[in-house]
Amino acid sequence: MFKNVYVPYKGYWCSPFCRWQGSLQNENATELAAVAAKRFLELRGITPDVFDGIVYGATIPQRQWFFDAPYLATLMGNPNISGPRVSQACATSTVCLNYAASFVEVGSNTTILVVTADRTSNCPNILWPNPSGPGGKPHFESWMMDGFNWDPVAETSPLGTADNVARKHGITREESDALVLNRYNKYLDALAEDRKFQKGYMLPLEVRLSRKETIIVEEDEGIIPCTPEGLAKLKPAAPDSILTFAAQTHPADGNAGMIVTTKERADELSADKSVTIQILSYGFARAEKAHMPEAPIPAAMRALEKAGIAVTDLAAVKTHNPFSVNDIVMRKELGIDDKIFNNYGCSLIWGHPQGPTTMRLAIELIEELVLKGGGYGLVAGCAAGDSGAALVIEVS
Repeated sequence: MFKNVYVPYKGYWCSPFCRWQGSLQNENATELAAVAAKRFLELRGITPDVFDGIVYGATIPQRQWFFDAPYLATLMGNPNISGPRVSQACATSTVCLNYAASFVEVGSNTTILVVTADRTSNCPNILWPNPSGPGGKPHFESWMMDGFNWDPVAETSPLGTADNVARKHGITREESDALVLNRYNKYLDALAEDRKFQKGYMLPLEVRLSRKETIIVEEDEGIIPCTPEGLAKLKPAAPDSILTFAAQTHPADGNAGMIVTTKERADELSADKSVTIQILSYGFARAEKAHMPEAPIPAAMRALEKAGIAVTDLAAVKTHNPFSVNDIVMRKELGIDDKIFNNYGCSLIWGHPQGPTTMRLAIELIEELVLKGGGYGLVAGCAAGDSGAALVIEVS
């Protein structure tokens, strides 16, 4: 359990998430994240020299990736700092926050900016040397597409792991469709009153289309409306599967960030000193082989145990749910009241840029807890290799 790790109120941002091949498809994710971080700091009146380190979370290589963390720090306005790049697939942001919290807890840093960014669009296509092949013919790997299709740990696709969980727990097509519709309707709550909830944390991005033309990306792109009739018409994503393409998330592009610091510095940087945000604990776990959607359950249980609280103490829960079965099985196994579960949106609906995904979840969790007047919150999600990670956060 962490004792002295805090986040300033409004000390975080998230860009809109754009479905792949959308408005952000040609942007270097590292450079765009640096622009977003610099803009965020300007809007908050925070100078970049307040930070003594960064943690950068990214999973998809960009040009000059070898230099990405120090390059990002330089572009955002502090060329004197750097830090590790964390790449933990879908759990990248959760792990980044744990790294930053650990650095602050032990005193090696006092104020860290955690930046997460990825562009699934136009991903690298890699030729790996193969000197022993006929004629030295290289191996080819499409960074994203091959990852979607095969997990060498599970020895199946990510969809295959979700099908395994559905069969194990007897989840029906009707349950899956109902969960998707429920999560879509909860996302609509974030759009109420001219997107009042999202505007509390979402940072618009300026994107240059040509030397003479730019556009402002202000809100999520590529959200597909859900209706009972529309969901019922969809075919299964694979033979003998209860999952449709609506029951799984879509790849996206975007970035997000958060300040992790001490209590004293959090008070200094907070937009409202009456709001206290504390990171309490972290949990990591792996599920049974080829059962990735189950992994958030043991991870969440470890984080809750370290924080000294129970599921019944939680005021809000947010999860990375790449498949509908993630939330269905977690709700059943942990007894989570759906009234507190993934309100205002989740990755099933607004997409999955990988690195920033759980950062957005953590930000939305904090914003929801503030609206509720405080309480304990849990953010959790699965990741490649049947792994899962979770954080407990308290807002008071």
